[in-house]
Amino acid sequence: MGWSLPEVPARPDTQPWSPWVCLSITFAGVFIALVRVVLHSPSGSLPTLASGYWLPLTGYTLVGVTITVTFYLLWWEIQTFRVRNWNNWRRNMHLAWQRQAHLHLCVTRHVVLTADPQLLSRLAGVASESSDETSLLTLLPEEAFIPGISRFEQLCRLLINQIKTILSQAYPSGPLTVIIQTSAPDKKQEIQYFSLLWEDEKLPWMPDIHALSNSSVFNNWNKFLSTARYPLLVLALHYRQPEEALAEFACALLLLPEAMLKSSEQRDAVRVFRAMPLNTGALPRELAELRDMAQQPSGVKHLVWHSGLSTSSAQALGRVVNDLPLHLHTDIAAGGIIDFAKISADYGHLAGWLMVAAAAEMVNYGPGSHWLLQADDKRAGAMVVGNNLPVICDEDVNILPLPYPAGSLCLAVLLNVAAFGGVARFFPDWLFSWCGVLSMLLSLAVTLPGAVFLLRRALTALQRPHFVQTAGLARKE
Repeated sequence: MGWSLPEVPARPDTQPWSPWVCLSITFAGVFIALVRVVLHSPSGSLPTLASGYWLPLTGYTLVGVTITVTFYLLWWEIQTFRVRNWNNWRRNMHLAWQRQAHLHLCVTRHVVLTADPQLLSRLAGVASESSDETSLLTLLPEEAFIPGISRFEQLCRLLINQIKTILSQAYPSGPLTVIIQTSAPDKKQEIQYFSLLWEDEKLPWMPDIHALSNSSVFNNWNKFLSTARYPLLVLALHYRQPEEALAEFACALLLLPEAMLKSSEQRDAVRVFRAMPLNTGALPRELAELRDMAQQPSGVKHLVWHSGLSTSSAQALGRVVNDLPLHLHTDIAAGGIIDFAKISADYGHLAGWLMVAAAAEMVNYGPGSHWLLQADDKRAGAMVVGNNLPVICDEDVNILPLPYPAGSLCLAVLLNVAAFGGVARFFPDWLFSWCGVLSMLLSLAVTLPGAVFLLRRALTALQRPHFVQTAGLARKE
């Protein structure tokens, strides 16, 4: 699971071409020619210069040496280009995964309303638990309380009134995505009442309302994040039903694409990043992947929130985080790890948005980077919330420049020599005319760059399926 980044191994750099190899080929060609002269000479004497024996032998020797050097340079060029292609694709794949993981929206306004006003203080370990205090169950105790859908409308109106001023300043009108998640089963009724509330408030935005079922925030967040072009308003609340004793809470998050913020606002904005699927049975590897994506700089101090983890995973979390290592605010909660399940266990999946809103609120008190882990019986996820910019971690892999196309250029020259040599044999007068000379120059102008282009296109076309297959197999593993 994790980010499912294929671990394709980098290929080692090829050795640079060696002029000594070319010299060795030249000397070997001359030596072979001399051996041939000795073996085929008449009894103990060498042919004279006037015999006409040496000229064709010299020509054949030069042709053989040139062809051999060409194939050596062509082999070197192919190997170097293939290594460069492979490592460049691997690097680009890692950067593409990083950019995908770095997708985020900025929190421009958040509201957290809980029946317990000391909730965050208790989670942070600042306020002590007291059994003498009477636990409150409802929000707004001074106002009239009617459980059920009327309570939903009342709390939504309260959240919207606290959000709309900031929203109107950043985005006066236009489409708006609204995500609603509650613990109530009747989603259609909630959408109906929320639409009536929106019309009653005469708000200038056109809402696209989504009422989420009882599923984790991490299951839906990535879908909305990938398609977010407009502001996104999240409302998550538990409102009292008749004959129910679970404490109420309501939270709202107004999230905008970073491009819609002013430059001064972008610097310190709280960012909610793309969520990562989490395999709780392999926490060390999974959290190492989360860290390596650098949605927040690894050098800053973090808080780690968790909810829904099994007892063994929750107990191992502190050791795993320290082994990464990850710098924590050790003076907050249990060494920088907040057990959010203490207050969220009864809310199930609904606690995910509350945890995000609580982390955004905690930024106001100093801790700027947060890891949020949530799990249920079926799946788990991890989300990063923070006010630092993500870091593009470009691997320290030597990306070679394009190799000098010595081999393909030599091959093009040889092909031209062979072609025009054949023409000279049958049409010598035409070849040495102005038309023949211009044809030869035009052929060189076309074949020299053409050979380089065709060779590289062919190598890329042949190598790309192998890289894709290797990456696919690595991802499955």
